[in-house]
Amino acid sequence: MPFLIAGYTNMATAVRKPSPSSPSPTTGSPRSAGPWILRVFDAIYRFLASLKLAVLSLTALAATLAYATFFESWYGASAAREWVYQGRGFAILLAFLGTNILCAALIRYPWKKRQTGFLVTHTGLLIVLAGSWISLQSADEGQVGLLEGETKNELIRRDAAAIRVRKLDPHTGTPDRDFGEYELSFLPGTFPWGPEQPKDPGVLGAIGRVFSGKPDVEELLTRPRDPFKLAIKAHLPASVWTVKHEADPSGDPMIKLRPRFKPPGAPRFQDILPREEDRWFVVDQRFRRKVKNAGPAKFTFQYTDSSQEVDDFLNPPEVKGPEGAVRLRYNDKSGKLRTYDWALSGQEDKTVTLPESDLAVHLERIVALPGREMLREVGEEEVAMAEFQVTQGQGPAVKYIALASMPNLPNMFPGQDKNAPRHEKPLLQINYFLPPVLGANAGGMMGLVDVLATKEGAFYYRVFRRGAPGQNVGQLRGKPGPIKKREDVTAFGGDKTSPMSMTFQVEDYLAAGREEDVCEPIELPKGKKDDGIAASLVSMTVGDETKTVWVSRSPTLDKRWQKVFFPSGSVYEVAYDMDRKALGFDLTLDDFDRRFDPATEQPSRFVSQVRLNDERMGIKDKPVTIQMNEPLTHRGYTFYQSSYQPEFDPRTGDETGRFISVLQVATDPGREIKYAGCALVVLGAFLQFYMRAGIFTDGGKRERARAEAKAQKRASRNGSPTSPQITVTDVSEAEETL
Repeated sequence: MPFLIAGYTNMATAVRKPSPSSPSPTTGSPRSAGPWILRVFDAIYRFLASLKLAVLSLTALAATLAYATFFESWYGASAAREWVYQGRGFAILLAFLGTNILCAALIRYPWKKRQTGFLVTHTGLLIVLAGSWISLQSADEGQVGLLEGETKNELIRRDAAAIRVRKLDPHTGTPDRDFGEYELSFLPGTFPWGPEQPKDPGVLGAIGRVFSGKPDVEELLTRPRDPFKLAIKAHLPASVWTVKHEADPSGDPMIKLRPRFKPPGAPRFQDILPREEDRWFVVDQRFRRKVKNAGPAKFTFQYTDSSQEVDDFLNPPEVKGPEGAVRLRYNDKSGKLRTYDWALSGQEDKTVTLPESDLAVHLERIVALPGREMLREVGEEEVAMAEFQVTQGQGPAVKYIALASMPNLPNMFPGQDKNAPRHEKPLLQINYFLPPVLGANAGGMMGLVDVLATKEGAFYYRVFRRGAPGQNVGQLRGKPGPIKKREDVTAFGGDKTSPMSMTFQVEDYLAAGREEDVCEPIELPKGKKDDGIAASLVSMTVGDETKTVWVSRSPTLDKRWQKVFFPSGSVYEVAYDMDRKALGFDLTLDDFDRRFDPATEQPSRFVSQVRLNDERMGIKDKPVTIQMNEPLTHRGYTFYQSSYQPEFDPRTGDETGRFISVLQVATDPGREIKYAGCALVVLGAFLQFYMRAGIFTDGGKRERARAEAKAQKRASRNGSPTSPQITVTDVSEAEETL
């Protein structure tokens, strides 16, 4: 573009300015003569070749380029391409420039030798514009990501978004081959939009929304004959995944706790769980218990809809030993509800007869269940289980079990041996209370905080702390009691003698809710606007069922599939991907090496050792080294060493130690044409500035002599004195010859 402005400035200084009495170069007659249509055409033609249009076009171009430079620094290169360089206004501006250049050259026909530099400059400018138009129509750019040992044969266009949809087989969970994979291209734009933020913020977009009466934005991507309907309801050019919690009558209980910790010598409290999604405790309806580690303590959330369980929580049985205690609830002979607390330490193979009843309870054993899938859901590595034999009068002994800290589970499991004796209804309820293990045997945990919530939204808490040195059993701190929402409760410390303190509060609570993965917008700093992870809110309809789900582009160049479950049982996968184009040949990465600047962690050199295979051109396993300033060019594509990305284990999220080499790929059929045009502009400028100094002329002597002769001839024709006097018209004509 600087070549265009510099060369065009030279052209602007040579635009013809004929005097009012000079004949028209196209007709040979004064401008006022001839039919009006020719006069109109002549006026338009002269305006398109005029210095005025040149000045206006150059001023508008310079202002546009200056604005685009600032716009790119504010919003990124993608936004500048979309809103400036690829806009209609910029195309119209370049069209006026091209027309002005062409007309300024044609209006001087027939050309003279002294106009050689002028014509070369204008030809170069037109060639630059033609090459730019060819590049706009056929140039391509993208990336190829290669893991060591991996082979790729496709170009990924990061600026061309695509939504991919495939159906999963309900039996195998693999993609349905008959359904295939749909690729839906769309143009999301570089700014966020959605129901509260229109996609087109311009005047035309506002007028369209007023007349349509639809403030919501929705972009339909599918066609009527497709087996599903998919629309984009919102888009975020830079996003981050988070978890949204909403009320759902069929959902699970969940509570949001905010624990805060004040280390020794610290001036203020700090959040132990800074991320909001980590503060949510969601329990499974089957177990109604969730445990999380929060710094130096454990937090447990329990849910109940029973007043008896609330009473047991606030008034647990007295514990005498590490085996804990059970609370037995039963009806005596008169039908009155009674409770009996039994400390279990040293009581294995012993029997107690419950007062005022004919029930005998025999403790068989206490075992620790290993960390099965069910137990991992409640956050414990193992759960203590007590096995009992319950006898009523002379009846058979029936097996009962109780799991520590899980009073909601039944004491008679449905999965027990069907041939074993059973009671039609449980004769008693067993609640097993086991103090937490704290101290050295629990990873140095200083305490445990239990929070209980009811269906009505009442909250209760109790705190256990480490016992005396050498004791691993936690001791109840204070008396359990109720708490209110957003009320700070001191769990540990809280006085001047305590080196550290911990508080917590209940921030939010849902008696029945659901978790949903959603994307939230983030604001990137200047210079990083193009590095955001784009995401879109997708609405998918299959038959009469509609589901809405967020999908985001993968941080790597791979696809990131998001499952969509429909009530009918069908399962689909949707991915926010990029357009992929086949290269027609293969690249295999054998080795990737990165080097750093001395005494720093700043990479200074990336080197990719690849093998090129092109069956059509007869190339097989050709070794090629791609590094900075040493690209690979093949079939019009140029591969540059751009960057690298670490590989992550999809199961653990940790780095594997291997890297993905990222190659920037570009092809531009108009590049040579633009280079040739720029060379002509430079050559034309050289000729135009220096040819009057003696290359083709005598320094302008003949031009001045001819101008003087013309002035004398005109003076003699008009009967004026023969002394040579050059008029304004003569000067204009003399300038015309230059």
